[in-house]
Amino acid sequence: MAIKEPSITASPNRGLALTAGALLALWGFLGFFLAADGDPGFFSRQGGMLWNSFGVNPAMALLWVLLAVVLLITGLGTTIGSRNGNLLVGIVLVVMAVYGFALGNTSANVFALTFADNLFHAIVGVVLLLTAFGADRENIRAIRGSRRMDATV
Repeated sequence: MAIKEPSITASPNRGLALTAGALLALWGFLGFFLAADGDPGFFSRQGGMLWNSFGVNPAMALLWVLLAVVLLITGLGTTIGSRNGNLLVGIVLVVMAVYGFALGNTSANVFALTFADNLFHAIVGVVLLLTAFGADRENIRAIRGSRRMDATV
């Protein structure tokens, strides 16, 4: 007997993937327009400002859009896929936060990261990781068990 895939509202991983994906897509697309306010270089250290807090250059805007695409595609897919998408994007965002905190005031800051960017990346990354590791355990266990049962029949 096959287990039905949980709906978007019944799966925290799918819901969070779509929510965070929409947020990153919005910020990424706005970032492309606002990045022109600063230095026009793709990897400029001084990009434009998004809501007077978040530094953005074309490289940062592109990264946000790419991460949004991953989250939106996996969020519309399966629970296991959205968990893996949350895990991947969470790791990338936490790495970006560490990168920004460590190298934000150096010439290696090629993403025009500010303290607000670093804090945003850290919070969203940790929430994505915690959801990937802690939510949907019963749903995923049931789905995997159903697949094993179907394979043995």
